[in-house]
Amino acid sequence: MDLLEPLYASVLDFSALDTFNQRLAEATDSHIAGVLIHDVAAGRAGISRIHGVDAALMTTLLPELNLRDDPMMQRVTPHLGIGKVLDSEDFLPRAEFQRSDFYNGYYRRLGIVQQVASVGLFDGVNSVTLSLCHGDQKRKYGEAELGLMRALTPHWINAYAMLRRMHGLERQVETLEQALEFSPVAMFVLDEDLRIVRGNAAGEALLQGGLLRREAGVLAARGAPGLELHGLLQRALRGGSRLPGGDVERLVLRDAGEHPALALTAHRLVEWSPREQGALLVFVREVGRVPPSLKSALRALFTLTEAEARLALSLYRNADAALAARECGITPGTAQGRLKMIYDKTGERGQASLVRLVAAVAGTCGE
Repeated sequence: MDLLEPLYASVLDFSALDTFNQRLAEATDSHIAGVLIHDVAAGRAGISRIHGVDAALMTTLLPELNLRDDPMMQRVTPHLGIGKVLDSEDFLPRAEFQRSDFYNGYYRRLGIVQQVASVGLFDGVNSVTLSLCHGDQKRKYGEAELGLMRALTPHWINAYAMLRRMHGLERQVETLEQALEFSPVAMFVLDEDLRIVRGNAAGEALLQGGLLRREAGVLAARGAPGLELHGLLQRALRGGSRLPGGDVERLVLRDAGEHPALALTAHRLVEWSPREQGALLVFVREVGRVPPSLKSALRALFTLTEAEARLALSLYRNADAALAARECGITPGTAQGRLKMIYDKTGERGQASLVRLVAAVAGTCGE
């Protein structure tokens, strides 16, 4: 799904939400798509990232508003809840809504006739929603748009939860340099010569484990895997580490027993700090570490069966479909058929993107 890559990319690069919002607006023929923040108790709202409307106009309008006077918000607020997709048409008839002073003072100025919101966070006080708006009096969002929002909602919840975690849970982290410190995922920033400019605590711990090492300051691996790692990093520097279909190339390093141990991806950087420059951002995940709640999370989010969730977890652990099938006690053919069902339910299109999704969900699960 073209929408998922920029959504998950926003976890590390918040500006990727601009691409996501634009694609979502185009996919639903909406003139506004964006992430909105609502302080329910105070009746105040703000924009996090928005497409299709002048942010300066929104910034001017919002401080003047008390959303407790908004007849739409009065109807919607009692129904706020994480994972809900809320359609304005379900709460207030359009004709009645458009006769209100609040509509004329705010919504009409933005050309909003109908709004659909997916709730990524609601803690009883604040809500964060992914919202769509159109301004056509003769139009009503149908199943195509509402179905897409329902399909996106689990990914939106995951991405927002990851973003909060990367941002020190509730603390705003404005630079990748700071995000490195808070991330539980092993990360390295490399320069053009593949020397380690910086690594976080999780990354430094992996350098003590034996598979990865620092050789003359360069990120390296022992033996033949070292050549594979060097090749991956060089391709990433050239922007050539993307696979057909948009997935990012991933390298799996194996331990002495030839079991998958570490999975690496490398991403080209433009600027990551106003003071220090880096060329590549490398993520390293230890294969096989699965939070106990991950299976139940996958089943709840994507309605996977027990067998499907078990196969998805095995693929995540082993990074190899044949090994995953063997671990689950099924034939490769059965595994492929089961994977197709998993792809249909998750919206993913291949093993690499599925593993990335499971890793994203794992990032939101407690140990």
